[in-house]
Amino acid sequence: MSSSTRHLLEQSVAELDDLQKKGLFERKEITMIMRRRTDFEHRILGRGGKARDFLKYAEFEMNLEKLRLKRFHRLSLVGLVDLKPSVSDWAGFKRIVYIFDRATRRFPADLDIWTRYIQFAKEKDAIKIVYRVYAKLLQLQPRNVDAWISAAKYEFETNYNAKGARDLFQRALRLNPENEKLWLTYAQFELTYVSKLLARRKVLGLMTEKQQQDDIQAQRSELESRIAKMDEIDEANDNDGLEANKDVIGLDSDKDAMQSELAQLPEADMNVLGNPDLNPVLKGDIALTVFDLCVSEMMKHVDRASREAETFRIAEDFFSMFSKFDNMNRDYLNYHVLAYLQTHYSSNIKTTLIDITLPLRNVAVGDQNLAEALQLSVNKYMAYKLKLKSASEKTELSNVFVAYLNEKYVNSEESRSEQVNVLLKAIIQKCR
Repeated sequence: MSSSTRHLLEQSVAELDDLQKKGLFERKEITMIMRRRTDFEHRILGRGGKARDFLKYAEFEMNLEKLRLKRFHRLSLVGLVDLKPSVSDWAGFKRIVYIFDRATRRFPADLDIWTRYIQFAKEKDAIKIVYRVYAKLLQLQPRNVDAWISAAKYEFETNYNAKGARDLFQRALRLNPENEKLWLTYAQFELTYVSKLLARRKVLGLMTEKQQQDDIQAQRSELESRIAKMDEIDEANDNDGLEANKDVIGLDSDKDAMQSELAQLPEADMNVLGNPDLNPVLKGDIALTVFDLCVSEMMKHVDRASREAETFRIAEDFFSMFSKFDNMNRDYLNYHVLAYLQTHYSSNIKTTLIDITLPLRNVAVGDQNLAEALQLSVNKYMAYKLKLKSASEKTELSNVFVAYLNEKYVNSEESRSEQVNVLLKAIIQKCR
């Protein structure tokens, strides 16, 4: 047995003695645990050690910890175990963390190890360790867009830390400005934040700005409380979230146009008070700014001949994303994108069709306001058709509009009344 292996195993003696003293494991089980740990240590320290050896080792320790907790709970119900905190209460958790730390140092490019490590820390609500692991992963793999998105979602969805999530998205975009998925996910985050904020205020009846401010502060205090709970078992440096690891994640200090515009985006946490009808942030203006920046940056990485088609593809992705937020003013969001297309590609028939069909975009065949939306759309169609001079242009516009109606409504599998069928048939006949 090597000296390093012996040293590591000697460190677990106090833990194993405590487990036996508490009556959670018998002597035979303790011997088996030592034997398995010795075997795993030899495997991972040898030249032929593989990533799966670390994962199997971590899995063994996690199963052991689950068994300890199960037995502790069962014996505590009948008063047969000492409830006073002792070394075995946290030694298992720290050992698993130590195994994963060694694994990431040995195999820094193995995403499976990182994923399992983060999953384990999240399951234990070890928030400071999750921060530490994400910071290390992003430092080593700054071009890993999925890792940035995962970290930002954790900050927002688990910790309710919108400021931390926003900071992560913006720093990720400075390093990966050519990635549309990142832009789209960031815009979706901003709308999700506002949407959830409005829904929460409606449920809780938070009408005044003072009530809204107190609610934001209460959520921050909850996050700080969860971080503080890990102090006994986590020796990582204190931080306020992943946004505190700027130097660790390795951002440079260059200030190009895109970075400057990102930096000028309003801090939504400080500007979400008040009425959504009067507050641009609550109407979704940050997401709209993200759209503008996205198109601008993406076009830098596309050849000139493909820019027009690429712009329409990006616009459609944003339209589809906007449609998910039914408690926001989707028309306001959609018309911003349409205005961009009208400014840059007014002569393209795709822009015309988008304008004509925008009233129908979020209206299903079974909706009560279908007739009204269809009338508005047809009126737009007629107005555009009157402006066209050549017969071929008019025919092309008729064909694309009828094709849209057929695809969205006529060929839809959603049930509809006979009255709707008659209406659709009449409109299509009129537009041919």
